[in-house]
Amino acid sequence: MSESFMTVTECERLHRDDKEWKDQVVKSLAELNNRLYRDNGHVSIQTRLDRGDRILGVLCWVTTVAGGAIILAAVAFVLRLIVLHARA
Repeated sequence: MSESFMTVTECERLHRDDKEWKDQVVKSLAELNNRLYRDNGHVSIQTRLDRGDRILGVLCWVTTVAGGAIILAAVAFVLRLIVLHARA
């Protein structure tokens, strides 16, 4: 079994590298959190998705109402044609 030793300078270097890596990860996570969930001077992705969802809901509602009106008008027109044709 071989024994290995680490010098103080090597230990400090490894500790410094590890701390820099951890700081970089924490900074990246904070930036990701700000972009996804917070509106800090710019619109977050969450807000964009919510706005898009609301707009899509309104467009679906408008399309349903317009489609219903068109179908109702078509049925009324067909019934009127049947009534006029029955009288003739």
